[in-house]
Amino acid sequence: MDKLAVNRTKDAVEMMLPYVALGDLRRRWRQKSTPLHPDVLKKVERFKRIKIPKDKPLCIRGSDDGLLVYGVALNDEELVNNLFKSVQAAPIPKHYMFKGKKRSEYLSWHWTRWAKYNLVPFMSREYKDAQEEANKFFKDNEKVFQTMSAILRHCAPGVFKRVQNYPLPKGVRRLCGAWMGCAINKGGNNPNQTNAHRDASEAQYGYSGLISCGDYTAGGLILWELEIVLETEPGDIVIFQDAVITHSNERAEGTRSSVVCFTQENVYSYWNRKYNMRLRRKERKKKKINRTDGGKVAKVN
Repeated sequence: MDKLAVNRTKDAVEMMLPYVALGDLRRRWRQKSTPLHPDVLKKVERFKRIKIPKDKPLCIRGSDDGLLVYGVALNDEELVNNLFKSVQAAPIPKHYMFKGKKRSEYLSWHWTRWAKYNLVPFMSREYKDAQEEANKFFKDNEKVFQTMSAILRHCAPGVFKRVQNYPLPKGVRRLCGAWMGCAINKGGNNPNQTNAHRDASEAQYGYSGLISCGDYTAGGLILWELEIVLETEPGDIVIFQDAVITHSNERAEGTRSSVVCFTQENVYSYWNRKYNMRLRRKERKKKKINRTDGGKVAKVN
C-alpha cells in the first residue's frame, strides 16, 4: 500500500472510487496544466455530489487505496469568521496589473516561501510587497493553520514527516504550519467561480490544504478526475492533491473566499539537491523500460 495513504479512522466516512487510482494520477503528472477532454466537461452534471459531515471526517480513496481527498468541518464559527475578515482586509496586490492590463479575473495573493524560477527557496514578491500585512494575517490565523497541519499529520503522516524533516535557507521559514505558505483567494472581479485547472507547480507527492470562508451557499468544489462535487460550506477543510487532480468551483450565492496552503514541487527539488531527499518521481523514471539499439528490452538501473 502507498506509504503516503491515509491512516484508517474508525469514525470517518470512507469512500472508494473504483474508476480512479492515485498512482495513475501521479504517473500522468506534468509540471504544466493540461486541458480536460471535452467529453469530461460534458459529464459534470452527472457527477456525484457529496457533503463533508459536521461530526466526522470524510475520506475518499482510489482503487489502489491511495488517499485522494480528506475533508473535515472546522466547526469553529469564530475562527472561520476571523479568517474571512483577514482575507477581506488584505491589500490589493501591487502587481495585479501588468502594463495596464489585469493579470486575471480572480483577485489572489501568494504569500509564501517557494523556489519559483530559482534553485533556492525565497520569499515571494507578493509577500515582500505586503510583509507587515502578511505577517499579521498569519499571526491572526495561526490556530487555523495549526489545525489544518494537525489534520495533514493524521491523514497523510508520511507527507507531513517529509515536509518537516528538511531545513530551509537562513531567513526562510514555513508560514502555514506544515506548508511553506498559501494562496489567498479574495475573489475580485469574479469572486464565485474558478476555471478548471491543476496546480501543476505544486508537489506531485504532497497534499495541499484548502479552507473556504465567507457568507455563501452553493459554490461546490468540482474534482474532475474523481467525477465528484464536494458541496463545501464555510469552515470546511479539504486536504487533497491539487497538483494531480483537476479542480474548479461552481458559482456561489453570496461572497466566498478561500485559502489554499501548499508547498511547491521546486522546494522538494531543492531538498533533493541540498540534502539528498528521496524523490519518488526520479525513482519512477529509473524503473522505466527502454529499448536498446539491438531492439531488446532492458530496465534502466
